[in-house]
Amino acid sequence: MAQGSNEKFVWAAVKKNPGTTRPVKTTATLTKAPVKVMRKFRELARRELWAKTSHSVDWKDDRVWEKITKEGCYHGADEMMVSCGTVTVSEADSPQPKIMLVYNKNIGIYQLPKGRKNFEEGFLEAALRETTEETGVAVAPLRLRFGSRSTPPKLVQTTAGVREDKYGVEDALTGITEGLSNESIGTSEWCSITLASLPWKIQALGFWSRLPIEAHLDPDPATNAWRHIYWFAARPVGDTIRDEGRMPEEEDRKKFTTFWFTETEAISRLKLEDEKFMVRITFAYLRNMSASDWASNRNQE
Repeated sequence: MAQGSNEKFVWAAVKKNPGTTRPVKTTATLTKAPVKVMRKFRELARRELWAKTSHSVDWKDDRVWEKITKEGCYHGADEMMVSCGTVTVSEADSPQPKIMLVYNKNIGIYQLPKGRKNFEEGFLEAALRETTEETGVAVAPLRLRFGSRSTPPKLVQTTAGVREDKYGVEDALTGITEGLSNESIGTSEWCSITLASLPWKIQALGFWSRLPIEAHLDPDPATNAWRHIYWFAARPVGDTIRDEGRMPEEEDRKKFTTFWFTETEAISRLKLEDEKFMVRITFAYLRNMSASDWASNRNQE
């Protein structure tokens, strides 16, 4: 759900931008404009974020609930396809880190390694397992410094009697905790929405395919299920050479070939925009790491 925006969106067929016939969205703001959050990697931002203290929601306003109802996307478990994958980087703290891709011979594209999670399996565990099974390279989590909305644990007491902050402290203004962690670096989401499910006013305008909901119009082509992929940063354990002894499925051994590329090479080869984005944001996090961050990682290995 979005932040429960207290704005009313009006789709007006009669209002057009000068020189074009495309309808535009007009916004009637009901409250004072919220303060925007300044983000470290602004060029990678996918949506605008607001400061927690600058935006209040009137939960008694029916328009708030109308917005939530219209923008909700919900499915039963049998309609969902939950997958987990990694952006695996070798020599991550070196001047020339490399990223691992697989080439899928069945469909003829390069991909990041990923696959469906098993029952009773955690998301990170599934991502690491799927990566190893598709590439033949053993991998482990790679802790990076980035902001997350996961709830940080309470400060713990060390043996020396000093309160230790393991992941960082949640920022009161943004609600984001920035620190070294193995949390998910991001997700990919696709949700099945048909024209019939859209509000009739949008259908009538005839431009629904150009609305900013296109990310929700691409279900899994084989099953029509909602695809939801959790991505994690990882590193190789030991060598980076494909070992088919780590690939239990014959189908994977035949289908996938393992490659290592630079950031630029990987992005130029990947077909899916969400995977390109995950590579870009991972490398942005790598460049954000300090010498003490890398030392902390080495101490935990």
